[in-house]
Amino acid sequence: MKTRRIATLVFAALLGGAAASWATWRIAARESGAARRAEPVAAPTVASPSGVRAPDASALVYASVERLAREKADREAEVEALRARLAEMDGELGRTREDLEELRRPLAADVLSAAVRAELVSGEVVVTGGYALPDGTRVYAFVQPRIEQVDGREVVRIASTFRTLGDEVGRAAGLESVATNAANTLQHGEVWLEDEHNQVSAALDAGEVGGKVPGPELVLAFGESGRVEAGPLRLKVTPTRGATPDGLDVEVRLEQTPAAVERDSGPAGDSLPR
Repeated sequence: MKTRRIATLVFAALLGGAAASWATWRIAARESGAARRAEPVAAPTVASPSGVRAPDASALVYASVERLAREKADREAEVEALRARLAEMDGELGRTREDLEELRRPLAADVLSAAVRAELVSGEVVVTGGYALPDGTRVYAFVQPRIEQVDGREVVRIASTFRTLGDEVGRAAGLESVATNAANTLQHGEVWLEDEHNQVSAALDAGEVGGKVPGPELVLAFGESGRVEAGPLRLKVTPTRGATPDGLDVEVRLEQTPAAVERDSGPAGDSLPR
């Protein structure tokens, strides 16, 4: 009996300890659950394969909007560039049509003409013309473009002179290679050094031979065309930039109505376009 009593007491003690431990665990579990419910729940995130946290949905939307805005701005810039190029091409087409009409005009009208495109240095002189007039003389155009600074920008100032000379005087002045029996010529002319032009002009002026008409000066931007008219003579000049700072590409076209020259000309060798 004594041994059973001790065993019963031990069992009761163990059972009481277990009950107390179970009660303590239940209380702790309830408190822990309450604490977890009180804490804010974090938004779920998605881990990338590299282990870096991926951005949330709002960041992705913002990035997409920014990308679309950049693409829209790029497309608008491309459209503006295309519009500018189209306007430039329209201008080039208009100038080409005008040039074509000038080239075709001698086929439909009684016109003498000479045209040349030349590369030269600022201050040098383009000489063209040389076709025969009804009175037996020939007309020559001397065109001198010079690059200058005007109001802070580069322009081309163009001086021009028309001379009518007989063949003998023309040969003495070194113009025999410009003289032609064709009524209309293309890429016909020469480029003279400035000193050479000055010497020939001074000699012709001193000898008082032939006729001379100075044309009004033109001041043109690069790529712009200008016209000079002197009686039946019509001169068109278009300067563009050359390959060097003082270089120029110049297009010169001289036209003349021979009927008007025949009416206004004087003695052979002394006719003057008026």
